[in-house]
Amino acid sequence: MSFPVVLGSAIAATLALVGVAVFQPEYIGPSVFIAGLVAAGPFLLSLAKRRAADRKGTGRGRSVYGAHTAARTRAVIEGYNSDEKPDVTTLVDYILQQAALQLASDIHVVPYRDFVLIRFRIDGILTDVAKVGPHLREQVTNRLKVMSKVVTFVHDRPQDGRLDLNVAGREVDLRVAFMPTMHGERVVMRILDRGEMGYGVETLGFTPDQLSLFKEIIHRPQGMVILNGPTGSGKTTTIYSALRDILEHSAHGSSIYTLEDPIEFDLTNINQTQIEEAQGFTFAQGLRTMLRQDPDVIMVGEIRDLDTARIAVQAGMTGHLIITTVHAKQAAGVFVRLQEIGVDPHSTASAVTAVIGQRLVRQLCAKCKQPAPATPGQEAKVGLPLGGHTYYAPSGCAACNQKGYSGRKGVYEILVVDEAVRELISQRVSPDRIEQNAVEHGMSMLIENGLRLAQAGDTSLDEVLRILPPEQRA
Repeated sequence: MSFPVVLGSAIAATLALVGVAVFQPEYIGPSVFIAGLVAAGPFLLSLAKRRAADRKGTGRGRSVYGAHTAARTRAVIEGYNSDEKPDVTTLVDYILQQAALQLASDIHVVPYRDFVLIRFRIDGILTDVAKVGPHLREQVTNRLKVMSKVVTFVHDRPQDGRLDLNVAGREVDLRVAFMPTMHGERVVMRILDRGEMGYGVETLGFTPDQLSLFKEIIHRPQGMVILNGPTGSGKTTTIYSALRDILEHSAHGSSIYTLEDPIEFDLTNINQTQIEEAQGFTFAQGLRTMLRQDPDVIMVGEIRDLDTARIAVQAGMTGHLIITTVHAKQAAGVFVRLQEIGVDPHSTASAVTAVIGQRLVRQLCAKCKQPAPATPGQEAKVGLPLGGHTYYAPSGCAACNQKGYSGRKGVYEILVVDEAVRELISQRVSPDRIEQNAVEHGMSMLIENGLRLAQAGDTSLDEVLRILPPEQRA
């Protein structure tokens, strides 16, 4: 029950009591009793509802118990299966709250014939959380549709929505995607914690030398900086942190624009535009329009086609700093990818100032990690000598929910486009040749920086090999 309703009831009761006292004073005794019930009723009803919600383990818009263990989360969710009239609103709130409190990046609601599986992606790993009975399938889906403001009666085509959540004082955004399947609609929610955007570039995981080089690159007045890495490797966080650093370095004197699909976070003092390809508003069209807005820095969410690539390359050569992403197997492979799209290699060589490759590794839980020497099998997979260092392995404790890992950290490589690299790009050489040249001139590769984190006890050798298997380094 909202505060205005409670306040309104109290005011109405008071006015009625005053009227009785003035016009019918002989009834003042019973009137006081009735007015008290009117004033206190909404408050008592609200309190009763809140206590009922607390017994379920959640409250509307707030956390009651904090993050639960995996066993407790499963027990609470599956407890709704036996309710004759389950409170689906409270069930959905509990799922969303626990996902955010357990620092999940995604929630999956997967329908099967006999149950609905709830899954959380935590530190990049998708894990089963609980099973909900098939009788709750449509109710859970419809509740999420209402919350994310999409059409509830549409079941045969995909829909996308958004919703806001307050978790223990943190503002959290959720991007919600509905997809029809054989057994009902599958729902996937990406959790975006606004507090994460308070991180500076110093916290991303760069080595001291890389951090100095990265700042020098993004503070240049023009050129093209390309980030490379698979989906979920933290590119958006790196780009947003870079934009914040540019803004602060210029004392808010830079005009910064973004073209995104979708906009993941609302950034202060940065002009953000959502791409709507279904309505014909593409990256290429948005970039053309944006160049007439007197920008200093433009972030292009992704280069997907020749038209966008050509405009971005031209802008990078004519007084603008362009920060974007290109999908390729390795940092040096970005140049070949641009050639495959159709960009002239001489233009690429002139515009691009650096390519930053990145991955995310899970960090070992500081409370339970255990020393573990490198094995011959690990050394064979890494392809580098591992002796002379102490490594650690996950163990599992209550602090990390028995996972052995808690949080993730970036691993980077920075390929600077100098004169030698420009010449190689123009000659259309293989990515391996470009990478070899960069290493000879001081670039440290992803696997080397991953090993540094393992040697520092931040992550494990198995985690480095999971993120950077040999076939990804061939």
